[in-house]
Amino acid sequence: MYKKKWLRNKTILPLILMLALTSYQSIADSLASSDPRIKAFETGLVDRMMRGKQDAKLWSIAERLAAHEVPGVGVAIIEKGKVIWSKGYGTRLNGKDMPINSQTVFSVGSVSKMVNAALILRLVAEGTLDLDKDVNHYLKSWKVPANGYSKKNKVTLRTILSHTAGFNQHGFRDFQPHEKLPTAIETLNGLSPAKHSAVRLMFVPGQEMDYSGGGITVSQVLVEDVTGLSYQQAAQKYVFEPLGMTRSTFANPLPASHGNIARAHDEEGKPSALPRGWESMPEMAASGLWTCADDLAAFNIALINSINTDSGFLPKAIAGDMMTRVTNSWHGLGPRLNGKGKTRVFHHGGANESYRAWIEGHPNSGSGIVVLTNGSDGHWIYSELRKSAEDAFGWAVKSDGGFEEPVL
Repeated sequence: MYKKKWLRNKTILPLILMLALTSYQSIADSLASSDPRIKAFETGLVDRMMRGKQDAKLWSIAERLAAHEVPGVGVAIIEKGKVIWSKGYGTRLNGKDMPINSQTVFSVGSVSKMVNAALILRLVAEGTLDLDKDVNHYLKSWKVPANGYSKKNKVTLRTILSHTAGFNQHGFRDFQPHEKLPTAIETLNGLSPAKHSAVRLMFVPGQEMDYSGGGITVSQVLVEDVTGLSYQQAAQKYVFEPLGMTRSTFANPLPASHGNIARAHDEEGKPSALPRGWESMPEMAASGLWTCADDLAAFNIALINSINTDSGFLPKAIAGDMMTRVTNSWHGLGPRLNGKGKTRVFHHGGANESYRAWIEGHPNSGSGIVVLTNGSDGHWIYSELRKSAEDAFGWAVKSDGGFEEPVL
């Protein structure tokens, strides 16, 4: 039933989103002078160690960037399903006059997994994939190796997206400009130039949760096998183009011609990944997304709208499945989930070697935030920024451990 309505609605979604995106800057400019909450957000940051203390000092975004030695940040704030603030702060390259804006692209690490999940759920919606079928039914160029664990339960996309499939390999090291990149198959088999051992099952699928970028890479290969497209082409067709995410790409290495790129910086704010200025993440579905604040906000809104209405991006029933915790996991199908009812929230962090990112959405109120940083200590910035937004905009959801800890 949902499939027919979804197919009918999805044709008008790109136009709606394109019109919305063109109004971002004008909305932000007008709010800068008329909405006191924006000023409160920009100047209400609190050192995490001082939260709740009477003598806690309020800081500006610029001051906290300097304190954490993070050169810059891109931010978008969502309210009632619309972007009300989208802006860049600081510089793309420390020591240079290269201002960040809402179109500056950053590496977003494991936030990539949210886009990967949405891509797969779009394929589920059109009937190409089944979340609960053995993934070896779809895989052609690589198969999940049989062992004692797989005999008891088969690996499915539902278990992969919720990190209950049983795969090893939590995350991946970035590749420097001079290093050769592995193919996805080399990554799965642990063959040079991959920097880790082979991706294999280490417990019975569905039995427990263990965060696995290795498992997400299995889903990357599966997408390519069933669509006949490269992973970047599939993401473009099923996510980027429908949502008007014109600055987003899984291209690794990211070509300099992409332009307006936030450069990589270490924990002291010094430029890294030289001479190019940014690393490569060939494990695209797990950590290879490059995107900007405006694009990731459009993605965030599409998820919020899909949960609440038949928006056309994901059928409401599938979006509901995405935002429901899978047994033995605190993930749904992609996002991490906290709260219930009016305080329900989805979120995910991202951490590559020189970048940190955050996405968060509140389906009940239509609020949300995305934060993109170009420094290794950027997780402190996104933690402080999301708390400042929570305070300034009166979000019903309150901070807890799920929001505070750096998330790979």
